[in-house]
Amino acid sequence: MNGFYNVIIEYLNVSGYYQKIIIVGMIMTLTLIVAIVMHYITDYVIKNHLIKLIEKSETKWDDFLIENNVFKYLNALVPLIVLQIMIRKLDFFETFFEKIIDIGMVIIFTLIANGILSVFSDIYSTYNISRRKPIKSYLQVMSLFLVIVATTISVGIVMDKSPLKILSGIGAMTAVIMLIFKDAILGFVASIQLAANNMVGIGDWIEMPNQMADGDVIEINLTNVKVQNFDKTITTIPSYALISNSFRNWKGMQSTGSRRIKRSIFLDSNSVKFLSLEEIKEYKKIDILKGYIEKKQKEVEESNKDKNVGVTLINGRRFTNIGMFRAYVELYLKNSNYINQNLTLLVRQQEPTFQGIPLEIYCFAKTIVWQEYEGIQSDLFEHLIPTIHEFNLSVFQNPTGNDFKMLRK
Repeated sequence: MNGFYNVIIEYLNVSGYYQKIIIVGMIMTLTLIVAIVMHYITDYVIKNHLIKLIEKSETKWDDFLIENNVFKYLNALVPLIVLQIMIRKLDFFETFFEKIIDIGMVIIFTLIANGILSVFSDIYSTYNISRRKPIKSYLQVMSLFLVIVATTISVGIVMDKSPLKILSGIGAMTAVIMLIFKDAILGFVASIQLAANNMVGIGDWIEMPNQMADGDVIEINLTNVKVQNFDKTITTIPSYALISNSFRNWKGMQSTGSRRIKRSIFLDSNSVKFLSLEEIKEYKKIDILKGYIEKKQKEVEESNKDKNVGVTLINGRRFTNIGMFRAYVELYLKNSNYINQNLTLLVRQQEPTFQGIPLEIYCFAKTIVWQEYEGIQSDLFEHLIPTIHEFNLSVFQNPTGNDFKMLRK
């Protein structure tokens, strides 16, 4: 092939201007045909041999090379290489065509590099650590860097200048570049902080009211974080907003596999009273209260033995219906299979208000699935609210129209 081109070149040196144009045109046409043929041959080998071999492979890593068109970009290099070899053999159109081919090769190599970055991202996403430590923002920065380098080299090829000189000229435009890429720079710095401090990851449930976000994180990239809200809408939050503003991340709840129940029942203070011995005997019939009452009775008797409790009820310790109900609720929660016994379990009285005496129930359901959680919480209070009346207590509620009608009667 080299001998053929040498003969052509020697002939061109002694030929006239129009003869040169005709011969070079013929050579260009022939070389283009060879380049196209080589492209189809390579494409045939890739599709019918290499890809089939990859499809038989058990690993998924090589499948990502196909999905991200890495082989397609490699195949595009073949005709460019053929054309470049031909152009360098002929000085007639070398300056013009060589620049076009060189720029084309820079573009193809950039596409290949970006494709490899995408392959690495896909491979990394197959590991569980990708949910806690997403790297998409870092890969986007690398991709942006490759584009800048490719653009600089292409400009250097067109202007016949060293890319280093062009980069030194760009240094004077730093302020303009920082203004143009302000969001990208802020987002990149923020994404580093988010990843380094493990503040948010893919799949986390975050709540950010000022951004109208309340749902699961589905994507973290260079400039923003995408959240799919529970109403299936998508909220896009700038990455730096998660650093500069406060937000709530529920991943602690997700990691424990339990979700908190924190709700109060407001008891009417007028229904609170001491219990008689007959009432205490009745409450002993409740299985989960029997052991508690027997133990508590010993404590009360020991405490009251040196006191004159016969004169008045308040001289010593006494059982109350609100205390008995509080003990019942606590024991009921401790015997429930739906409550996590390894986390805080608390039944407490809070400061009385104009709405009555709040009895707060604080515990954790053994699920983070919303529907199951609401079911457990509903079942709990559907049992406790009617049970209140068994302890001669009343739930406080503001009077309604029916209450006033009953007063009139």
